[in-house]
Amino acid sequence: MADARTPPFRLNLGRFVVYAVLLFAVCFYGIPLLWLLLAGTRSQSSLFADPPFTLGTWDSFIATWNNLTTYNNFQIVNWAMNSLIYSVGGVALSLIASIPAGYALAASEFRGRKLILVVTLIAMITPSTAVVLPIFLEMNLLGLNNSYAGLILASGFFPFGVYLTYVYFSTSLPKGVMDSARIDGANRFELFTRIALPLARPIVALVAFFSFIGIWSNYFLAFVLLSDDKLYNLPVGLTVLISTSGALSNLPANDVPIKKPEVILAAILVILPVLLIFIVAQRFVRSGTLSGAEKG
Repeated sequence: MADARTPPFRLNLGRFVVYAVLLFAVCFYGIPLLWLLLAGTRSQSSLFADPPFTLGTWDSFIATWNNLTTYNNFQIVNWAMNSLIYSVGGVALSLIASIPAGYALAASEFRGRKLILVVTLIAMITPSTAVVLPIFLEMNLLGLNNSYAGLILASGFFPFGVYLTYVYFSTSLPKGVMDSARIDGANRFELFTRIALPLARPIVALVAFFSFIGIWSNYFLAFVLLSDDKLYNLPVGLTVLISTSGALSNLPANDVPIKKPEVILAAILVILPVLLIFIVAQRFVRSGTLSGAEKG
């Protein structure tokens, strides 16, 4: 309930500003997204001849889909499977490393703990592009460049997940329950697996979500580590495909069936999995985002 002392004019002005900002954000981000979804159903001629928000025909969409997916012996399907392999493997590795590390930093006192936290923060705020060259040299030394294992191992490096987990366990672990379990003889591993981990589902979902977004859309790391086009993920593969086909240039048409509608549909394929996963997991993402907002 609004404070009775708050002037109605100021209250209405505040609501107007909030709704105006929200409307601007919806228009600014929603209109291009709407155009992208509609343009993926249109033909090459329709993109130039018809109004911007014209809905294409089913036949045009099927023709564009077939051109994109069947090109070069279903190459884009192979890239999509590669992206899925890298994402699932990287997310699993980041969870295996981040959750126990964050718990250990939050629940234990040991020598060097503060130093590890500082190093984690430094790694978290360091631009990802700055560590690509060291990662490349490290993977080259291990002989893992241009391989599934190399990119999965490099993608599993997720200091932001460690810090998120540390904040969650620092503020949300029930101290009384933990102390009671210690008195009953539970060791550290049992405290983590039987008490901390079952309570950490929101933060596990949040770390997995952010890790998946970063790995699925990762271009530069995959571009540096991979040289075989059969191992490309979607961002790298589609970039190479679009640049070699000349779909976005004004050059005369060639025999490659990758035109602007195929490029638009390819962009939808990249963003659609992230959008669907967010819609499905938004309850866990929201609760994980609020984790640690209150003490106790």
